[in-house]
Amino acid sequence: MVSALSVSAIGAFQGSLSVLLTISYGAIVAKLGIIRPTTVKDISTLCANVFLPALFIANIGKNISIGNVSGYAPIFLWSIIYTLVSMGMGKLAVRWWGLPSWTVAAVTFNNTTSLPLLLTKSFASTGILTPIAGGDPSGAVERATSYFLVNSLVAKTATFILGPHLFGNDCFDSSLSPVPLMISVEPSEASLLLPKVQPISSANSPPASFTARRVLLLFTPTTWGAIFALIIGLTPSLHRTFFAPPQEGGYLSAWVSESLRNVGDVFTVLQIFIVGANISQSFQMDATGESPNPPKKALIAIFAIRFVFWSLISLPLVYYLAAETNVLPKDPIIWWCLILIPIGPPAMILSTLLEVIGVGQRGKFMVARTLAFMYCITPIISLVVVGALKVCEIALEKKGRDVM
Repeated sequence: MVSALSVSAIGAFQGSLSVLLTISYGAIVAKLGIIRPTTVKDISTLCANVFLPALFIANIGKNISIGNVSGYAPIFLWSIIYTLVSMGMGKLAVRWWGLPSWTVAAVTFNNTTSLPLLLTKSFASTGILTPIAGGDPSGAVERATSYFLVNSLVAKTATFILGPHLFGNDCFDSSLSPVPLMISVEPSEASLLLPKVQPISSANSPPASFTARRVLLLFTPTTWGAIFALIIGLTPSLHRTFFAPPQEGGYLSAWVSESLRNVGDVFTVLQIFIVGANISQSFQMDATGESPNPPKKALIAIFAIRFVFWSLISLPLVYYLAAETNVLPKDPIIWWCLILIPIGPPAMILSTLLEVIGVGQRGKFMVARTLAFMYCITPIISLVVVGALKVCEIALEKKGRDVM
């Protein structure tokens, strides 16, 4: 008879493999020329500016309320902590091993949106989340989606604030002399989340309103989607109007909220598909005929920190907090999410960062291939998923099943 652990491991691997296959479909379509690079860019913009904000409103707005808003605090704090720790470890790896400076960004920013959301749906379809779902698998998936989206909002804000400062002079073409940078208030087509970077003459200082403009640029469509979600969720009358059944005062739930959910549901699969299309371009030779590969030490450092280190830290830490303290909410789904959110491949936003700050062509290809290699080994995360499930189940047994 197959053990429960084996069933969980097989289910987790199948869920991870389905995500990898989805990525590969995008790569194949791009390789065959069915979808053009300009179309990929347009779809990526559409995902970030339309589908993701709709998902924020439909999911976070529904699941957050005055009564449970404090339950999101662990996700918020953990997102900040693991981002800063990852950045520090990336800087140490670059210093000790002499790695290119883009390694810091690859270590700091992991995929916090499309990948974990699609993984969660895939895992739910295999049934491995049932032991911690409290008898409501669909509700568990919705709660997990909310937690991942909150983490995504923190990560995207950190990307905007920290990202442009993590690249050193080694990332730029040697023929180009480094120049101070300022942020333009004009929208950039190359960036979904980040402002356009332009050189400033040393003779001229930035305008007095520079700081204010930079703050305003934080308010992307994704940020506005999160703001509207919080307003709706934390205002009882609005929450009832948008998400209660029609007979209980939910006058907008059956048409406005449902339409937002339909649009938001497009984001997860389409964004992962586009990840594959972007990755396929990394295996094309650049204009000089070179085919640059990233340093092996950089790949090892990224894998060691993003997959190994955070697995070894988050599993015992979350178990201790869940089983031995009352710090975390009594919901095993948030325990599971806390274990998983620091783990995984670098975010595709790195490609956007390179465009924004003007990294040389060789550097772009090395980073693109790094992303390709990291996403190819994504199924290894199934091992962590099984460990996270077992940790949550053991914590449940210790605390009692009444927590769900």
